[in-house]
Amino acid sequence: MKMNKKGFTLIELLAVIVILAVIALIASPIVLGIIENSRESSQARSIEAYAAAVQDAIATVMSKPGYAGGDVTVSGTTVTSGTLTQEVAYSGNKIECPNDGVSYDSKTGYLTLTGCNVTGSAKKFNYTNNPADANSGSATIAGE
Repeated sequence: MKMNKKGFTLIELLAVIVILAVIALIASPIVLGIIENSRESSQARSIEAYAAAVQDAIATVMSKPGYAGGDVTVSGTTVTSGTLTQEVAYSGNKIECPNDGVSYDSKTGYLTLTGCNVTGSAKKFNYTNNPADANSGSATIAGE
């Protein structure tokens, strides 16, 4: 009687498992790095969206009847100038900035966010815009 042996031996299966384990060990740090980079990029875009909302609120205050020029301040989610106020309309990830972390220079039009972060993140971001181009600002990780 002729025996027909089909299938893999235990050694062959173990060799395949070892090869897959080595590939997983090599690939996992790369994948984790890609995930971290995309998380940082997402947080930076959230900071930029918040900055755009602040700029819109500043423009709204400056266009209200009764605005006589002068300083515009941002405190939390409120923009004020004299008795005029405007809430910052932003519905993205919650942004936290230190008390002195958001400043606006009425003379030059520069909006600066310093040391801001997305809630729950340890990364701090800075943002500065170019008044000549409302979409020019970009958030960068503080200290890099």
